[in-house]
Amino acid sequence: MKKRILWLGLSFLLVAALVLTSCAEAVPGEQEEEEGEEEEEEEEEITPTTLPEGMGIIKVYVTDPPRPELTSIEVVIDSIEVHKVVSGEPGEWISVEPVVLSFDLVTLVGVSEFLGSVEITAGSFTQIRVGVSSVEVNGEPATLPSGTLRIVRPFSVREGSVTMLELDFDGEKSVVVTGKGKFIFKPVVRLRAEVSGLPETGEDTTPPEITLEGVTESQIVVSPDTVTPVFSVSDDTDPEPTVTATLNGEPFTSGTVVSEVGEYELEVTATDTSGNETEVAVNFEIVAVEDTTPPVITLEGATEGQVIISPDTVTPVFSVSDNTDPEPILIATLNGEPFTSGTEVGEVGEYELEVTAIDASGNETEVAVNFEIVAE
Repeated sequence: MKKRILWLGLSFLLVAALVLTSCAEAVPGEQEEEEGEEEEEEEEEITPTTLPEGMGIIKVYVTDPPRPELTSIEVVIDSIEVHKVVSGEPGEWISVEPVVLSFDLVTLVGVSEFLGSVEITAGSFTQIRVGVSSVEVNGEPATLPSGTLRIVRPFSVREGSVTMLELDFDGEKSVVVTGKGKFIFKPVVRLRAEVSGLPETGEDTTPPEITLEGVTESQIVVSPDTVTPVFSVSDDTDPEPTVTATLNGEPFTSGTVVSEVGEYELEVTATDTSGNETEVAVNFEIVAVEDTTPPVITLEGATEGQVIISPDTVTPVFSVSDNTDPEPILIATLNGEPFTSGTEVGEVGEYELEVTAIDASGNETEVAVNFEIVAE
């Protein structure tokens, strides 16, 4: 009987040891590593190794070098669309289903966040637009002059290729701070496009790398200063990739001095022998003098201290002009709520109308009037 009890005890200890050993093998680090491998496998499945005839893929990313004093720029989007060229027709807008609906630009320094992709018929495209629902800067709501971010920049999708579009925000210029500490989100974005083939064993799928110096996106140069764009191309497998460059649509040579006053778009494209393609584009401007003149606001239909007896009404009408910026930012509020020029005000009460205008150089003008509508 004692031997039987001893045997049962030893069996129990053996089973317990096996259970503890199996638990020890599934340590948290290894479990996370296995989960990470599964996630990598799922991400790799986004890009198939083959595509139906005549099809390509568009992938959209976002990145940003933000202003150092901002702690967050939280952007919420609801749509992504690309515009495809259709011969003899206006073209068509094609949706890219976003997998990410919000992102913080401050966290995207030197990195890109994947927004979405679509399998699409190969062809030429003219632009991309993103629907922006809301923006918060440092946790505070920012004013959106427009709910649609539109970037006109030609790119192509080749059969059996992946076109990667990167929305490169300029955080320094995309957020404007008003004199009262309010934020305005007027995005300045450069669209980068890279085309590469689908991955196959032994095939070169790495696009050339373009280095561009001497000019930056949205740079403003005051004449007589000049701009001298210098670019070079390198590729891992092709010592002499094909390089083309245009300035405002005309052929351009690296190292050429640009001095005339005007707005410019420089596009540089590099293609290696495997068909991998990289495109870089920058927009810059040479102005005659530094702009220090603020916009001019014209306000009619309401005056400071005006008292109106109901049922009479007030219809404030305002506009803005600027000596260098054809489209300065214009924001208006009535008692703190957004207000549109030409809107009739008829309810009895006290009102404060504030109109703010900011030009591209950051010059700001503000006009405010207080008026009252009283009962008869």
